[in-house]
Amino acid sequence: MTAYHDIFIHPGDPEETLLADLAEVCGTRLRRIRVEDVDYSADIGGTALELELDHDYEDDKGVPFERYRAVLTVRDFGGDKDRERLTAEDLFHRLAALQRYWLVLVFDLQKVIDRSAPLGHDLHP
Repeated sequence: MTAYHDIFIHPGDPEETLLADLAEVCGTRLRRIRVEDVDYSADIGGTALELELDHDYEDDKGVPFERYRAVLTVRDFGGDKDRERLTAEDLFHRLAALQRYWLVLVFDLQKVIDRSAPLGHDLHP
């Protein structure tokens, strides 16, 4: 199984607000696909974005995955993990700047890279 960068997001609803915010920070609209667990996707210059509005990840490695409703997977088509990380970090910081979401950026569902919370809130929802 290949490792990717994921941004866990809470709340993930209303769905329309999350999609509008993601379109703003990604510079493109995510389109509905419903393939396996993925609900929406986009291609941003050689990087796939895949949004799951609900996920089945359980708390692990000290990360309370169950507290986050949605997950955005960032996957570089060429397998360039440095470029993938930079893209994921950029999107994470853009989402964090909106001050609407609790976020955690992880690699391979094991390594926490960054966390963010709306202004005046604890880092966990």
